[in-house]
Amino acid sequence: MTKHPGLGGRVSWSTVAEQLLYELGDPRDYITPDVIADFSTVQLRDLGGDRVRVAGVAGRPRTDKLKVSIAYHDGYKATGSLTYAWPDAVDKARRADEILRGRLAHLGLEFDEIRTEFVGAGACHGPLAGAPPEDLPEVTLRVGVRSPDRHAVGRFSREIAPLILAGPPTVTGFAGGRPRVQEVVAYWPALIDREVVEARVNVETIEL
Repeated sequence: MTKHPGLGGRVSWSTVAEQLLYELGDPRDYITPDVIADFSTVQLRDLGGDRVRVAGVAGRPRTDKLKVSIAYHDGYKATGSLTYAWPDAVDKARRADEILRGRLAHLGLEFDEIRTEFVGAGACHGPLAGAPPEDLPEVTLRVGVRSPDRHAVGRFSREIAPLILAGPPTVTGFAGGRPRVQEVVAYWPALIDREVVEARVNVETIEL
């Protein structure tokens, strides 16, 4: 493996090994349309000068199936956010979330999922982050909903905006306006018999 001279990047033992392991799953059972590769047998040798020798990869015959990636409509979603400033930024954001959820319940709206994140106060690490500091300067409340009912999602987008004036004080971050209702395009991986797929390659030559 190598690259054209004068271009950016680097081809080395470490970069090639990283790409081989990227989203690999079981290295002994890597299924491709043409072969099942056993990457546990691969041998890498750094030759220097952006050149790496890859050898020794074993494999087994291909499967009788091909993977099909199918996209389908799976309801609607919307996400809105508000930023609360010190003092008591986290408490304000939590109270705003309670008010919003209570309002949605009072309206009788049903959702497949309501997800709340307090960005800046453990959104990434959850309980592992521990309690947020009391003097946290700001925290962003981010709420997302998902439902097969477009009306319910649209009503959510209209209910979060009033929190600016009818919710906890020192709020900002709503300059983007009302959250937009978006269609959820879901992904479904499936298998299909190889015999029903006809492979065809067209090669066109064009003179410039």
